[in-house]
Amino acid sequence: MKKLRTMLSIALILCMLLSMAACGGSADTEETKQDAAGEESKTTEETKGSSEDGGGTYHIGLALDTYSNAINAEVASVFEETCNERGYKYTVTDAEGDASKQLGDINSLIQAKCDGIIVLPVSSNSVDEGIGACYDAGIPVATVLRDAPNAADKYVCFSGTDDVELGEIGGQWIADVTEGSGKVVYITGRTGVSTAENRTVGFHNIVDKYPDIEVVAESDGNYNRSDAMTVMESVLKAHPEIDAVWCANDEMAGGVCQAIAASGREGILVGGANFQFDAYERLKNGEQAMDITTPCAMVIPAIDAVVTVIEGGTVEEKTMYYPLDLITIDNVEEFVDQLY
Repeated sequence: MKKLRTMLSIALILCMLLSMAACGGSADTEETKQDAAGEESKTTEETKGSSEDGGGTYHIGLALDTYSNAINAEVASVFEETCNERGYKYTVTDAEGDASKQLGDINSLIQAKCDGIIVLPVSSNSVDEGIGACYDAGIPVATVLRDAPNAADKYVCFSGTDDVELGEIGGQWIADVTEGSGKVVYITGRTGVSTAENRTVGFHNIVDKYPDIEVVAESDGNYNRSDAMTVMESVLKAHPEIDAVWCANDEMAGGVCQAIAASGREGILVGGANFQFDAYERLKNGEQAMDITTPCAMVIPAIDAVVTVIEGGTVEEKTMYYPLDLITIDNVEEFVDQLY
């Protein structure tokens, strides 16, 4: 009997030891899981604009040109807000203006198994390969703000503005304020970008009809404030007579206004496009005479289009244009809801 008790005691001790080992193993496993989860969370946070994991029905990616351009940043903001409202998981990448990096970003979104991808291209032809990769992976892709016409057979749609029309509005404003006769300057966007090229086509569609309008300077401002300011400083030195300047976006208009103010020249009318908040302030104080709307909500139809295809539907309109409006001090308050 004593021998039996001894054996039972030994068995009980062995069971207790095994139980403690099992508990210790479980604790170690849980700690490992927490470490892994923490590392995963850190990686997610490093991807700009990612929503919390598991938060939505679909995972939509936005391959952005650069956050440094105000309109691009606002398009990204509208994209994130819309995805949050609808419960979609989303990821935004920033190519920092680098076309090769944007191709890598698109591939990363494909590898992340996004259900749909939206691309705001660095330039018109720089994302053709990326759009093709999305198509081959069976992921619906749309372009926004800037078109990629060479890849139109592989994307769902382009959503933006008619930039030829926008350029025509700018050209007609020049014709109207000069009454068809004067010396004018045109600050263009960035070479190789569809918005810039199309706005230039539109501008000349109108201005070239007026033989007494002389375009004394036409220079690329790279959609950048400081670049446009530098260009305008040189133009002001070279041309003692200038009646009006039209800039293909408000960042450049801001730089042009700075250059004119620093020169002490008066009476030069400046127009812009995109309707940024600081342009609204310049319109109010008389520095800038005109602007043109470019609604950042254009990204919403692109989201709608890729989701339609994800859900098995078809998109009838390949090109979706938002309406454009000319803004002056007389009607500026009507459009404050489009400011960014």
